Amino acid sequence: MVYCNVAVRDTLMWWFADEAPALADGRQLSRFTLCSLECHVKKTLFFSMSVDGFIANTDGIPLFPQGAWEDWCALVNEAGNVIAGRSSVEQLKDDEMSSILKPKHKVVLSSRDIDFSESGWQHANSPAKALETLQQAGVKEAIIGGGRAIYYSFMRERLVDEIVIDLQPVAFGAGVPVFGDVLNATQLKLFDTRSLNNDAIRLRYQVLREGT
Repeated sequence: MVYCNVAVRDTLMWWFADEAPALADGRQLSRFTLCSLECHVKKTLFFSMSVDGFIANTDGIPLFPQGAWEDWCALVNEAGNVIAGRSSVEQLKDDEMSSILKPKHKVVLSSRDIDFSESGWQHANSPAKALETLQQAGVKEAIIGGGRAIYYSFMRERLVDEIVIDLQPVAFGAGVPVFGDVLNATQLKLFDTRSLNNDAIRLRYQVLREGT
């Protein structure tokens, strides 16, 4: 059964869950079937990070300076959407934190069969399904908001076009790394920087592919 479609540069890659469907002549489609349709969803990975490369302390708490959460939410709210993992969503049970985060479309990515619909989150069981959900909603730029397992999954599957980093003026010494596992080397191109305040900056990178 087809469960989603995903842009890989100028093509859509269709992924199949369970058994791939048969064609009219009885042949089975392969697991990866390329389609020439164009996808208009830009995929942006977005996180706040300490100067020593961590997205949270050793307790898994992103104890960044005051204003960091508001800056993060402002970009997400402007884009109108966010994809986040189960643990990140559960941290948002804090009413004060969740009251600031107000995108129209919120997708919780988890392999577990969970229901966050009462809090306005739609469930997806894969990065591809999460992107399909946002594409069907008319989203032009998908914001991949964490945590580390979610970042790793999108990077591993080469489903990231840009990376935005809010570099915060704090060093944790030890903590939660951005991706949490080994990835193939990825080349980036810095194309925009701006100050968030006197001490924090926002860096925006393009993820380079072959031929770019």
